[in-house]
Amino acid sequence: METFLVALGLSVGYLAVVLAIEFLKRKRRISSEITRRLIHIFSGICTVLDYSLLSSAWFIALITLSLVVMVISQRFGWFSSIHDVKRRTYGEIFLPLGTLATYGISQARPEIFIPSIFIMTFADSFAGLTSDMLRKERKVVQGSIVFFVIAFLLLIENTHLPLGHILMVALVVTLVERFSPLGTDNLTVPVATALLLLTL
Repeated sequence: METFLVALGLSVGYLAVVLAIEFLKRKRRISSEITRRLIHIFSGICTVLDYSLLSSAWFIALITLSLVVMVISQRFGWFSSIHDVKRRTYGEIFLPLGTLATYGISQARPEIFIPSIFIMTFADSFAGLTSDMLRKERKVVQGSIVFFVIAFLLLIENTHLPLGHILMVALVVTLVERFSPLGTDNLTVPVATALLLLTL
């Protein structure tokens, strides 16, 4: 019962923040690119929080539920703060898929799962914001540089790998992100990171 209440509280809290962002987007006419990236970052933080507080069964259940909600929301356009962007992307679908795949690959090991999710959360978001600031609807070299630097710093902070290994992982996942179209980087980046960390 206690675990159920924790899961319920986390879900309600997450939904409340997303709805608040949705309200502000419609009220203040904030760019959907900005609100989408805010929700992306918030989702990544909540994912790690859920992972830290919930059992495996509850964690998988919540992420699966978020996948179902995103599929339905995309179909009916419930959350304009997420879906209403000019570019063609399915990142909101690939994000929970990437989380579930990374959880399975990492065997729920925090030293693998957490940095993989953090790189997808922060490095990807700030790379996208770099493109936004340059008024580009596609990925740019400057964004890839930002991605690499943030991935490198996150790996230093969240792993105990030698510097050479950290540089290699950061470079590989930067290339993976660069060449992952239509929002698939929300799947390919954390999976690639987890696989690399498992082999080192």
